[in-house]
Amino acid sequence: MSRNYYDDFTSIDWVNDTIKESKRQHQLNKLKGWKGNYERHLDKSQGWVLITLIALGFSLVAYLIDRAESTLVDLRRGYCKSNWFLSESMCCLKDPTNLSGRLNSCSDWQLWPEVFQYTPANDIVELDFILYVLLSILLAFFSVKITLTTKTTNPLAVIDGQHNEKYTPQRTIYSAYGSGVPEVKTILSGFIIRKFLGTYTLIAKSTALIFAIASGMSLGKEGPFVHLATCVGNIFCRMFKKFNNGGLERRQILSAAASAGVALAFGSPLGGVLFSLEEVSYYLPGNQLFRTFFCAIMSILFLRFLNPYGTGKTVPFEVSYTSDWRPIELVFFVMIGIAGGIYGALFCKFSVWWGKWFRSKKFIKGHPINEVLLIAGLTGLLTFSNPYTKSPITELLYDLASPCFQSGDYTGDKGLCPIDFSNIPQELYTLSIAFLIKVVLTSITFGLKVPAGIYVPSMVVGALFGRIFSMSIQYIQMLYPKFFFLNTICDGTSPCIDFGIYAMISAGAFMAGVTRMNITLSTIIFELTSSYTYVLPISISIAVANWVAYAIEPRSLYELLIFKNDFPFLANKKLHDFTKYTDLKELIHGIGDSIYIDVTNRSSAKATELRVLLIELQLKGMVDGCIPIVKDERNLVGMISAPELEFALDKISRFCEEYDVESDNIEIKLVNHKGNSSEIESLGESSVLTVDLLEVDLPHILETSNLSQEDVAMILLEKLCDFTKIIEYYPIMIDVDSPLSLVETIFTKLGNRYICILEDGHFIGFVHKKIFIDYCRDRMIL
Repeated sequence: MSRNYYDDFTSIDWVNDTIKESKRQHQLNKLKGWKGNYERHLDKSQGWVLITLIALGFSLVAYLIDRAESTLVDLRRGYCKSNWFLSESMCCLKDPTNLSGRLNSCSDWQLWPEVFQYTPANDIVELDFILYVLLSILLAFFSVKITLTTKTTNPLAVIDGQHNEKYTPQRTIYSAYGSGVPEVKTILSGFIIRKFLGTYTLIAKSTALIFAIASGMSLGKEGPFVHLATCVGNIFCRMFKKFNNGGLERRQILSAAASAGVALAFGSPLGGVLFSLEEVSYYLPGNQLFRTFFCAIMSILFLRFLNPYGTGKTVPFEVSYTSDWRPIELVFFVMIGIAGGIYGALFCKFSVWWGKWFRSKKFIKGHPINEVLLIAGLTGLLTFSNPYTKSPITELLYDLASPCFQSGDYTGDKGLCPIDFSNIPQELYTLSIAFLIKVVLTSITFGLKVPAGIYVPSMVVGALFGRIFSMSIQYIQMLYPKFFFLNTICDGTSPCIDFGIYAMISAGAFMAGVTRMNITLSTIIFELTSSYTYVLPISISIAVANWVAYAIEPRSLYELLIFKNDFPFLANKKLHDFTKYTDLKELIHGIGDSIYIDVTNRSSAKATELRVLLIELQLKGMVDGCIPIVKDERNLVGMISAPELEFALDKISRFCEEYDVESDNIEIKLVNHKGNSSEIESLGESSVLTVDLLEVDLPHILETSNLSQEDVAMILLEKLCDFTKIIEYYPIMIDVDSPLSLVETIFTKLGNRYICILEDGHFIGFVHKKIFIDYCRDRMIL
């Protein structure tokens, strides 16, 4: 019988996992001779082998996504005559007649009006516009249909086929929807979400993501890449027993896998490591940082070998700048930071409001396909006529961030570097329309039931703002060359502001306002631009954006989503305000009103009695709760967790059913008494005791033992009925008068499931982590 987690959002106990790992290492170190050395070296190498497999596996996933989405994105406008599976850029690069390499001079790429030999006349609506909108809607439809197949409804406690609505409201999760980052944060904090990191989720979300990006909606793949990389890590963990059974070890591997997601999304290995440390990891020891870094660089290496873009690069674009900045320009960079912070905070507030208001409408509520098709159609209608919004999102970001300083600088086919500065007003008008369209579409697209990231869409909005801002400054300087402030920057004879670096700095500031990342974001931009000249301006703008955003909205977008979805996440980087003190007694499960086992006059209990207690606990919604074992009602003997109890009882039930053993009067051993050795202990080194009770093979045991089948079955059953190994006899205890800040520190730093409460040295109850998390939801963050 394999280990199975029955319900979502059950918690793991870091403390118990650490103790189990310590015991495992102790047993490993006791092995002598060459076999002991071999086992220890094998154990140490497993982690590195696993990390390499994860890097290779996810680089393959990223390669397939990049190639597929680039082809489908351009398919809305045309196709490649020589190879249908090539995107427009790849098609034109391979076209021998295209000497310049530019997209607008490629004869091998056929637009749909050319294919259908359509000639615009006096038609009100042109054919390419109709096909553009219809294909956008069709691709979005494929994405949402695939996403909806990942629906999971978790009743939290089902007893005999009945669901108790009073205690356990149903929770519906689509594991392929959204970015997945809030759920990954919750999982890495020590909770379980069934199927969220499974094989089907990986396949479904990868496929749905391709269609979602290809539809042209204002969403990105960077957040979903974090989720998909974590899925790959979780799947490969199943190959190694050490990581499959250890909740703590597995989550350290998942933290490393998450770094590969960001590394491949931005081509930034250092940014991936910092993202894992700053954004998603909850408990990551310092000695695991190199393993995380190794995963990020290996994934980059494998993707470079695969060469998805045909350029030998791991990202669709890289930019560099030859310009330099002047100290007076820091004023402009601070202004960009302020704008980014305001946008990020308002975007976070709007996303929550929009979800409550719009998705409660009759036409939309319960009909996610309608909403997706509506937004996809609106996106097609609004973006077609504007040259910037019509471009693929990464191509647009590249065009906006490309340098525009020297006379030879070239920015795409859209003239973002105007040679004649009299064209600047028209260019500003086009950019402003694109900015407004992107702000609206990004705001209403986030939250759709499709895979969707927010990183690059918010960067595009910021890049548009930065381009408009810098171009406006240049234009004002041309109109008023003697203006004292601008006169210190420009001499009036040549361009003095690099539009591209302003766009990139603004992209970072706007993304910082939404996500509240700082060091990670600065590092990603440094690696994208290789422009160490602008380290200080980028850092200042991102820092200002964070400060302004925090002042308006204290929570980041992901924190708001965690709160909105009621995920059991306890922030470990921020303290809560417990000024309005609550008595700790109000949070505890006391002996008087909770379920407990009294062993005052006994050392065991019937299995049926334990099953009844377990069902009572589940009916109260505490599927990962605990049952105290006490003497004289006030002296704590130990604690037994509901998941461990359920698993142990299920093992007994399956054993009794499979080998036809009467189960009504089975006694479960709960307490060890000195000098009272059980039959199992007296058998010494019997081969019966060395079997793995999760995979009992009775016929094999009979072949290697002189005992009868009945004797072997009874010995195995007695071993199964010994629950002393799953009872925690040394739980963490604090006094009832302890401050709540101490409770918070224990839960966040140690990661245990519960804390036992004493009054005058006597046990009066315990505080469960979930109860404390619910209490903290109403507390302000310091």
